[in-house]
Amino acid sequence: MGLGMVPNDKQKESYMKKNIFFIFILLTIISCSKEKTQEVVKSYITAHNAHDIENALTFYEENIAIELKGVWIKKGLSEMRSLEEWDAVLNSNLKLESITSKEDTVFCRIVENNDWFGAMDITDLVHDPTVLVVKNGKIEKIIAYPSEKTGKEIGAAIGALYQWSQKVQDSTINDLIQNGQFVYSAKAAEKWLDLFDRWKASDRLK
Repeated sequence: MGLGMVPNDKQKESYMKKNIFFIFILLTIISCSKEKTQEVVKSYITAHNAHDIENALTFYEENIAIELKGVWIKKGLSEMRSLEEWDAVLNSNLKLESITSKEDTVFCRIVENNDWFGAMDITDLVHDPTVLVVKNGKIEKIIAYPSEKTGKEIGAAIGALYQWSQKVQDSTINDLIQNGQFVYSAKAAEKWLDLFDRWKASDRLK
């Protein structure tokens, strides 16, 4: 169509149809991309909750970084394995809520339960929001914002356990919390469960 020519009705209609088709294709691609990104996260959660450590690790990018805001940052597959092994021993369960996504980023609320929380009489730990970045089908980054309320409950429970440990001269907790940080491993998780059993047994004998 030359410069200055006015399109006729058929040309206008053809142009509009092409635009509508292009917009439809673009929206379809965006929708599929969002669904695929969310599916990666959902599939990881399924593997985690099944305590399938090897499968769970396949969803992480090699340079994965997880930040528990204000608490710690873990990086790389080796540290992810330690976390997954810890969670498997403690029967960790993660529940996704209010999940949305934008481009390669998933936003959601994660509710976490495990035997550690149960032993401490803590109902659950809420990470709200939790942000997960997915690149090429792999989780590259996770930033979780833990509930301040649960953080205080954990602090109070550990304080009580420390007092009991000193009273009965049980030094196990010193191996499990070093420099103010939890030691994450399958062995550490097993030691926590044994420590809880001794603590509860001591309370029952009172």
